[in-house]
This record gives sequence, structure tokens and C-alpha cells, in this order.
Amino acid sequence: MFDENKEKEILTMKFEFKSLSTYEEVATPNFMGGVNYHSLIQEFDSMAEAVKYVTDHHGYLITDNGKFAFEVRNISLIK
Repeated sequence: MFDENKEKEILTMKFEFKSLSTYEEVATPNFMGGVNYHSLIQEFDSMAEAVKYVTDHHGYLITDNGKFAFEVRNISLIK
């Protein structure tokens, strides 16, 4: 028997949304050593869906506690 919910779980991927671009994270580590950046991890079926989610929210996401909104600069697939 085909279980649609189980199939959906298999296809869902986790993506991390960061407030810093990859270049900013590695360019000057000594200068940015004390900086805390915000990130969120959410599940989507594809990278295109993750990008659309950010686009639909005008490029910003809100942290889980609702105290901070940040501009998404980097989306990475978590393996």
C-alpha cells in the first residue's frame, strides 16, 4: 500500500537560512569573530520552494522567538 505521507517525509529536505553571505562568513574571521548571526532551519521539498518562501516574505524571515527579523543572504541544504 502506498503511503502518501511517508513519501512526502522522504522528499522533504532541510534548509538553513542565514543572515550573512558565505563570503562575509569567511572573508575576515578575526574582524567578525565576536559577531552573532541569525539563522533558521526549515523544511521544503526543493531549493526552489525555499527561495520562493523567502521571496514571498520580501527577503526577510523572523526568528522563532519573534524578536528579530533578518534579511536572508544565504540558503544552504543541510545534509
